[in-house]
Amino acid sequence: MDEVRAAADIVKVVGDYVKLRKAGANYMGLCPFHQEKTPSFAVHPAKQIFHCFGCGVGGDVFKFVMMMDNLTFPEALRRLAEKVGVTLSDTFGDATYDANARVRAGLYKMHEAAAKFFASQLSGTAEGRLARAYLEDRGLTDEVVGRFRLGYAPADGQALTRHLAGAGYESELLEKSGLVGHDAERNRHYDRFRRRIVFPIANESGKIVAFAGRALGDEQPKYLNSPETPIYTKSRLLYHLDRAAHAIRKADQVVLVEGYMDCIAVAASGIENVVASCGTSLTESHIRILARYARRVVVNYDPDAAGMAAVERAVPGLLDGLSGFDAREGGQAKTEGLSEARAARRAGGGQTLEHFLENAFEVRVLPLPGGLDPDSFIRIHGVAAYRGLLARAPTYVDYLTERAVATHDVGTPEGRVAAANAVLPYLVKVPDPMLRNELARRLAERLRLDERLLREELRRAAGAARSEMHIQPESAASKATTAEKELLRAFMENQGLADELLPQIVEQGMLEGLVTEPIFKRFLELRRREERAEATALEESLSAEARRALYESLFWPVEPPDSGRIDRHLRALRAGRARRQLDQLRGAMQEAIQSNDWAKARELEQAKSNLENELRGLDEGRKISHH
Repeated sequence: MDEVRAAADIVKVVGDYVKLRKAGANYMGLCPFHQEKTPSFAVHPAKQIFHCFGCGVGGDVFKFVMMMDNLTFPEALRRLAEKVGVTLSDTFGDATYDANARVRAGLYKMHEAAAKFFASQLSGTAEGRLARAYLEDRGLTDEVVGRFRLGYAPADGQALTRHLAGAGYESELLEKSGLVGHDAERNRHYDRFRRRIVFPIANESGKIVAFAGRALGDEQPKYLNSPETPIYTKSRLLYHLDRAAHAIRKADQVVLVEGYMDCIAVAASGIENVVASCGTSLTESHIRILARYARRVVVNYDPDAAGMAAVERAVPGLLDGLSGFDAREGGQAKTEGLSEARAARRAGGGQTLEHFLENAFEVRVLPLPGGLDPDSFIRIHGVAAYRGLLARAPTYVDYLTERAVATHDVGTPEGRVAAANAVLPYLVKVPDPMLRNELARRLAERLRLDERLLREELRRAAGAARSEMHIQPESAASKATTAEKELLRAFMENQGLADELLPQIVEQGMLEGLVTEPIFKRFLELRRREERAEATALEESLSAEARRALYESLFWPVEPPDSGRIDRHLRALRAGRARRQLDQLRGAMQEAIQSNDWAKARELEQAKSNLENELRGLDEGRKISHH
């Protein structure tokens, strides 16, 4: 573990997920764990830790990978070991893996074996060669087929089941994989994918976790996707992101398409910064994943599919809050005859654009002419024509406005209001008020509406939307004092100093009742066990506020305190303890007086006098130390 930690540069690891910029000794970026517009997420290269000053989360490189990829510690360790080229023992994990981690490890291996099986069926069987001919007709070369690891699931309903069982996979794991079903009546297992071209779906690290199968012929559904499993959650994965991540960062833009074939066609034409959702409508989780790589997106959904309809509609519940505009126009979208994925997009797709806007994306929409999807357009008109349209893709407000103009009679006042109704809900979602006003001006100009009235309506709608917003994590600092933070940082960097001073700090109750008390107690506990007090060991069992104080201390932007400043901080802790004790004594004295317990009151008065003398002595010492 120590070898992996030493080899894994946290700046490089975090940089694979978050766009980081140098800021003094640290690196800063937008936090991947909560929504924010101003970077508050910091990475400390020297200490190899991260911390968000907004939501308070922090930790080392292992914790970051565990949180980002929803992994156990052994899984995160293995993933980092692979990334940095450290070989772990073959027996690693036998004692440390929990049952769920062992299942996931088995499923990863099984999906890799299944991908190789499907690929061999595509190229090595007569049935598969017919499927390969179909792909060739769609313009997919051998190089593209190999790059995307396309395969074929044979019509025999048990071919994959027999192959995996022969490789030693047990029935229970087969059923958990989503690749194999169980016929209880006949008591036999069967393949989920049959007579389908198969598209392997990989997670961000490139491991295959699911498949999509396209039917040959008229079999329904046209596309069949893996169900969710312990290694696959549809809302947390985007097709082709494992290959596209570098290109997205380089271009600072992502092209979002609807289907697997569309994504392959665009990527194969040399436009690598393209992804697709996997058999589900685009979710807020998808948006947050994309936000790690770029803040510019071009939405290029199939024009006659529900995905493109999503950019024309707002969610009814949001529209209901707009006074002055009838939000009911357009009604409920129909889903008859659509595949499961496209029905989901049509039913809930109106949120796609809103999620982008709320996360401060720069959004463009690319409607291809002739009702063509990206795959068909590139095959008919060529990649140069597609690149040209991509470069000229209109902003979302221009796209929505032109669609509204085309579908309403803007020659009448009622038509102009109806057209505004189609666009206004999206303007409400724009977080920047200056940009929102500029977009409103353009909308009013295009629709020949009174700009003042439109702005007023937008202000009312924006106010209503803000009242419904969820409270974001607080960005306020913890209640820890400068003395607490500087001492904690000094002890972390000089644990010999901690051994000298910690016992008196803890045992004399200098921190009693303070947010950092459990941190210093845990520090002392580790040192008495002759263990090094690392941040990850200290944060065990801490409250959220205490964890925040811990990482604030480690990122404290001043030089570690010298001996003089340490003495002043110790006096400050003693003075704080005395003041807290005085407050308690005053309350106890009041109770004693009210109950006529004069003996108790005199005893408390003497204690109070002693504390006041102690405070005066500490204050005088503080003044002398400053001269």
